Amino acid sequence: MLTTTASVIEPKVLKELIAAGSVTSARVESGDKGLVIVVRIGMNERVVGVARGGLRYFQSLDGAASVLQGYGIMQFTVDIAHWVPKTVVRGYKSAPAVTADSDA
Repeated sequence: MLTTTASVIEPKVLKELIAAGSVTSARVESGDKGLVIVVRIGMNERVVGVARGGLRYFQSLDGAASVLQGYGIMQFTVDIAHWVPKTVVRGYKSAPAVTADSDA
């Protein structure tokens, strides 16, 4: 997982970099306590943090997508290979079946 090695970027700084056109891509991936947003700035990747320091965690894809839209980022990738939604943990929904590649 990238979040242990990437540096954290504060929201205010991220807004300035987006306005300057420096952010080239974004993705949502699983972190220790939920989902995180990772942005690429030049050759570096940064994890979106909170204003007072630390990583910003999301409990849903909707939340992460909403924040990205708020920043003006409308396209991003998602890698949730190691993420388990809280609804599955709590037993509200059954985990989706994992199947081999399908042509359907």
